[in-house]
Amino acid sequence: MDTVVVYESMWGNTAAIAESIAGGYGDGAVAMTTDKATPAVLARARLVVAGAPVHALNLPTDATRESAHAKDSPGHVPADLTHPTMRDWLATLPAGPRWYAAFETRIVGPLGHGSADAIAKRFSAAGYEAIDRPHSFTVTMRQHTEAPAAMLLPGQEQHAFEWGIHLRHLVTHTPELE
Repeated sequence: MDTVVVYESMWGNTAAIAESIAGGYGDGAVAMTTDKATPAVLARARLVVAGAPVHALNLPTDATRESAHAKDSPGHVPADLTHPTMRDWLATLPAGPRWYAAFETRIVGPLGHGSADAIAKRFSAAGYEAIDRPHSFTVTMRQHTEAPAAMLLPGQEQHAFEWGIHLRHLVTHTPELE
């Protein structure tokens, strides 16, 4: 496997974006949760793409996840708290060099940023090199259905698929890291 797309997702939105990125990248890319993306898996990847939702202008914490989970309501997809947070996963990153790309799922507006930049900083600190700027994918504030990924705005999965194509192009046309 050439590319690993790692995600933290509570209601399926970030998971759907990760799957779309991997789909756009094509052969050699796989999307997986934080518990599946072990250091051994990352050791085989040239590119690691990571994404998480924005909570309180940053990466989710155990406290913000529990707070979000407490707001679950009947008839909606319950929050999935079975995987480690992206914050905890990033603390286990093996040292680079590798390429990375970061993304976030967020609401519209000035308060909807923070996860992708935090992910990028942690990758850089571990010796990884950015292959592209961080990307954001937009969700609504409220869940209106029992279906996973119901909060994504129309066109976001297609945008993620196209970014996956773009990432493959960048990896293919960028000299190897030393």
